Amino acid sequence: MHDRESVDFQTKVLERSGIGAESCMPITVHEIPPYSSLKATRNETETVLFTIVKDLLSKHKINPKSIDILVSNCSLFSPTPSITSMVINKFGFRSNIKSINLSGMGCSAGILSISLAKDLLKVHKNCLALVLSMEAVAPNGYGGRMKSMLLPNILFRMGGAAILLSNRKQEKQ
Repeated sequence: MHDRESVDFQTKVLERSGIGAESCMPITVHEIPPYSSLKATRNETETVLFTIVKDLLSKHKINPKSIDILVSNCSLFSPTPSITSMVINKFGFRSNIKSINLSGMGCSAGILSISLAKDLLKVHKNCLALVLSMEAVAPNGYGGRMKSMLLPNILFRMGGAAILLSNRKQEKQ
């Protein structure tokens, strides 16, 4: 649990960070004490990824069955079944989709995921790749006093990104 000095430090950094009220933390982080569990983290992951995938597919009018490659990354959360399996089952992607779930790679995993998808598109012709990137905040809060360790509690928020990559001729511009 945080002492007064830790709370004051986090408040000061948050006020000066420029992070607005529109940013979001998982509900479990607001509980006292914060509730960190596999179920809470899975709920956070589903909330973020299911929302961005649904938005991306509907915005571009893409049938989930037309996705050939799915790459996801989340540095600190590596559940079983995998994040890609959660997305595949939720949206009804094909059973023969090429799916890769990256974890434990830190912040660089987003760039690595895009690079991996691009490499797969070089090998597999006429394909559509979906890359998902996020971080799970709920299980990763720090409750100690070291100021450098408290910073991620303040700066990281819920969110994710989805990008479509294609090597299909009809989508070439």
